[in-house]
Amino acid sequence: MAQTLAFFGSRRIYGVGGDFAANLISAFEDELDICPSSNEMHAGFTACGQAEVEGLGVCLTTYTVGSLPCVSAAALALTEKLPVIFISGAPGESEINHIALHHTVSSCSTWRSEYDAALESFKALGIRAERLQGERNPGQPNVAGEHFFRLVAHAYLNKEPVFIEVPRDLVADKTQAIEFPLSRSDLPEEAFLLKGVGLVAQQVVTKLKAANKPLLYLGEKAKLNKELLAVVKRFCHQYQIPYTTTWFAKGVLDEFEPLSLGAYNGVFTDEQVRDYIENQVDYVLEVATSIYQLDTNTAFDTGTHLLNDFANKTILKGTSQLEKDLIGIFEQLLTADIPVFDYTPPSSTGGELFADEKIDFHNLTRVLNSLQSLDSRAYVYFPEIGNSYFASYSLKTRMSSLGRSWLTNPWYAAMGTCLPYARAACKQLQQLGAGQAATEQDVAVVITGDGGFNFQLNDLIHFLRDGLSVIIIYMRNDIFHLGKNSDAEIYHCSDKTFDVISLVKAYGGEGKRCTTVAEFRDYFSACADANTGIKLIEVPASLDEQYQCREISLLNLYIKARNGIPQAVIDWNEIKR
Repeated sequence: MAQTLAFFGSRRIYGVGGDFAANLISAFEDELDICPSSNEMHAGFTACGQAEVEGLGVCLTTYTVGSLPCVSAAALALTEKLPVIFISGAPGESEINHIALHHTVSSCSTWRSEYDAALESFKALGIRAERLQGERNPGQPNVAGEHFFRLVAHAYLNKEPVFIEVPRDLVADKTQAIEFPLSRSDLPEEAFLLKGVGLVAQQVVTKLKAANKPLLYLGEKAKLNKELLAVVKRFCHQYQIPYTTTWFAKGVLDEFEPLSLGAYNGVFTDEQVRDYIENQVDYVLEVATSIYQLDTNTAFDTGTHLLNDFANKTILKGTSQLEKDLIGIFEQLLTADIPVFDYTPPSSTGGELFADEKIDFHNLTRVLNSLQSLDSRAYVYFPEIGNSYFASYSLKTRMSSLGRSWLTNPWYAAMGTCLPYARAACKQLQQLGAGQAATEQDVAVVITGDGGFNFQLNDLIHFLRDGLSVIIIYMRNDIFHLGKNSDAEIYHCSDKTFDVISLVKAYGGEGKRCTTVAEFRDYFSACADANTGIKLIEVPASLDEQYQCREISLLNLYIKARNGIPQAVIDWNEIKR
């Protein structure tokens, strides 16, 4: 099992120990880095973040009481198309008898023990979930090692999670030896069946020759496919074709490149960029977008996402394993007779910043963008689901050493994930930056409200233990502000007397409360220059409309309009024009 995980590029496992997992931990600990987590759900979320930056995530827990809390993380992995291996210890095969075992889902009133509760729970999500088994009778083969390899290969090739229970008495058993492929590129893949790749490429060439201002529109299915991203970037640079991404694919391409138009999402898009895309572009090449349209990704079905119904468009979804069909098409396009286009980026003012003005959601991203423009290192952003997430779409991201610069779970939208994601990425940044000065390494930046932060702050203990560097921008208003109809008690997520800076100091970090643009800019720059340990910037966030970011204001207006509030309907219809 350890050799298999190493073959697929994984050198670390995130998890929580337990009696049924003890044999697995003992077997793994000399070959893999077994990283403790604050709880099982966060172990699963961290493994999801690991999959985003390393290509494969691994989570290890004990039987049912440990694995069942990971179901939400597994749903996240399935939704976001992440190859995560959820491994759970299980009772030994010899232990299954007339006595109910602890951790099984059965009460004093049941007549039989249920041993498959976790397996069935993961299967109910549509996840491949299996229990390894060994030699049950003399003469039977033990193929548990090969079975494990095939399950991990399935996750890797199809970019989806798997759940594997391992009986604890199986761990030390001998298994039939397997010969590993020379490399992951030699893995047995499904047959490439698409016919007419050349014809598809020729149709794109014909369309491009007739176009004056083409655009490449890249979707989220490309985010973990380095080979596809490489040919797409070569294609755009070779022919000087500008590109934009879906919201969910933000951060997979360098937004500081002159060809980048950032992320497009209808009315939520920067006004100058939206004007160029909707009024000047005359041909769209749509690549690797979702098979089924997703509401968040299509301007919340507001009817303002004009790329969905763009008349002159070629759509290349990508239905082959590892998007081999798309790669084949782009390889042909790279050798085709296509003109080099004359592209001039649309201007974007962004608004003037004043040193003494209040720092809040309305100008946070402009301040960060100005700082990033002056820093050759990349800021890798981890926005927490909520206001921070929506505000982050105005961030301009520079490509990082991770190959990604914006990491969250935008479609599943689980709260409490920004610190687990950041932890996985920070460990990878730490490894990639070994031997470099801190001032040369990319900077991890978490953006969170107080509700999301309080939900997951226990993960800070592992930032302390591992010596990880992170800047946490803590937007404080002591109440959930998004997606609600009232200020009911359930939304009050903090207390005005809570001293977050003292808490961060307990985890070996430091912090400062910043209320103006100048204070924030100076302290953030100092934190980024040091790039060591936990740094927290507390920003008092107002609920007044004037201090909301554009995305939040639009979303709240849209929700009110959908709820039938008359003035909101009028205002929204005016914006849609």
